[in-house]
Amino acid sequence: MIRINLLPAELQRGNRLPPRVLAAVLGAVLLISAAVGWFGLVYFGDLAKAEQDLQAAKAQLQSRAKKVAYHGALIKNQKDYAMRVQTIQEIGNGRRTWTRFMDELLSVVSNSGPIERHLAWFDGISVTGDPRTGSTIKMPGNVQGAGSDRVANFHDDLVAAEFSKDVERKSDPVWSLEEDEDRVPATYLRFPMELQFRPTVAKKK
Repeated sequence: MIRINLLPAELQRGNRLPPRVLAAVLGAVLLISAAVGWFGLVYFGDLAKAEQDLQAAKAQLQSRAKKVAYHGALIKNQKDYAMRVQTIQEIGNGRRTWTRFMDELLSVVSNSGPIERHLAWFDGISVTGDPRTGSTIKMPGNVQGAGSDRVANFHDDLVAAEFSKDVERKSDPVWSLEEDEDRVPATYLRFPMELQFRPTVAKKK
């Protein structure tokens, strides 16, 4: 079939696209495609990396949360332990070591060996009271012989003992003359002995 173009020559030439325009359009299309491909590659690559980083951060956060909880428990235990230690120390400081008192009392009774000052013994020892109000010790005593100076010497030795600094009040050196034929010498002096110790725990206001 034969086609006849009746348009003028200038119009016939205008229907054709110049090669430069075609090349420019093709280049633009290629650039856009490449940019879209690069953007997709970078975007999805960064997204995958971001998801991996997020999972790693979550795992690290959970691990640190456990450590923080453990650290908090340690701090709480440390405070509880410090309070217990303080309570034990207060109890220890408030206690009077009765074994030490007995050792010092025996040292006074034995007078470190010689018996010229006094030869004493007790009928019994009783302790009443508590660390907050103070303890009272009652120990009726005796000294051998009829010399009243031996009772005074015994009281003086008690005052000089180490435990006397904790004694708030001491009974007066009074005595009564007793006699026992089964003893040699038969006479001895009986005296009451009472020691009031200061409280070892301070009273709370």
